[in-house]
Amino acid sequence: MRRNNKLFKGGLLGLFCFLTTTVIFSQSFFTAKTLADSDSYGTITTRLVPEDVVDLINQQDFSFNEWSSFFYVQTSPGGPAVLGNYSIADNHLSFKPKFLPDPKINYLVTFSYPKLSQLLSEEIEEVSEYTDVASFEPPETSQPEVISFIPELDEVPANLLRFYVYFSAPMSLLQNPYDFITIEDSNGKTLVDPFVIIPEGLWNINHTRLTLLLHPGRVKQGVGPNMTLGDVLRAGNSYTLKIDDEWLGASGAKLKSSFAQTINASNPLRGAMNINSWALQSQKSNIGILTIVTDHPLDQPLAKRMLFIRGASGQILPSRVEFDNPEKLKIYWKLDDSEELELLIDPRLEDVCGNTPHYAFDLEGTERTISQEELKIKFRVE
Repeated sequence: MRRNNKLFKGGLLGLFCFLTTTVIFSQSFFTAKTLADSDSYGTITTRLVPEDVVDLINQQDFSFNEWSSFFYVQTSPGGPAVLGNYSIADNHLSFKPKFLPDPKINYLVTFSYPKLSQLLSEEIEEVSEYTDVASFEPPETSQPEVISFIPELDEVPANLLRFYVYFSAPMSLLQNPYDFITIEDSNGKTLVDPFVIIPEGLWNINHTRLTLLLHPGRVKQGVGPNMTLGDVLRAGNSYTLKIDDEWLGASGAKLKSSFAQTINASNPLRGAMNINSWALQSQKSNIGILTIVTDHPLDQPLAKRMLFIRGASGQILPSRVEFDNPEKLKIYWKLDDSEELELLIDPRLEDVCGNTPHYAFDLEGTERTISQEELKIKFRVE
């Protein structure tokens, strides 16, 4: 299965940011596996579910309608659940579609602990609802390669929080990603432990996008009494991120070639975002187009899930987010009769350094409680 970045994906996920209690976006709750010689192409499996919850489920004999009340796949929000079979193995829940899916369709995947609790009439400690988008495609047999690296900036702030690496095909989970990725300084010296280690890596649902978290301001620099804690990157310095071509894809084939990315570090970016300073310009043809210039370079994968358009009658309009660069983006939406609309901003939106509209990520004494107040900017269709 492959993450599909076509029309309306960003808006589809954004819709659920304000409709659920807690939605997790940093790492997918799901794993999508493509199965060779399968008439259904694959399965969707949850991350580890608490053992006591699994025990409660195992005591039941759920029908499809009961299963799909809390773990379901849809072709559109509010649409019927895709037919399929459910199973449990090693505290993971899996869904396998009954009929061959359409590879051109984006499927919305949801797992809701609150709905499961309601079905069981049992209180469950976990209260999150997880959503993601995936597409079913035939097994990938070609060699994987690195196709994109984010953020796409000539210079990155020294306190950058994340890199994203995109691959053309799913990568293997049988190897440790951090064994194949290094950062070297301008003298060719390898930085020691620059990444926050996440077992198996921090992947999207189909293992084609790896998130690399840099240690946030806690890396030892210097020796003896002169030792300090600082950012992994240092302003004014140049680095090279390298990926070894010995890394295997899920098909067993090695990367087509090694990868190297130059990283130039500039001054740290500290302070909360100010959405009131964003410049908005709208236009319309057969669709609506909203161009936004932001005050901070945004975390692009997060922004594609956390920005969306609301019409005058209060409905969320199907939309997608595309970036010219991390500080300039366009939102395309399906027009309706609204002349005055709202740009909705999930309060958890972050810039490339982890700063949100509510707080600065790494300033001591900063209040980091995220307000549930809806963030919005009104604009008119010109």
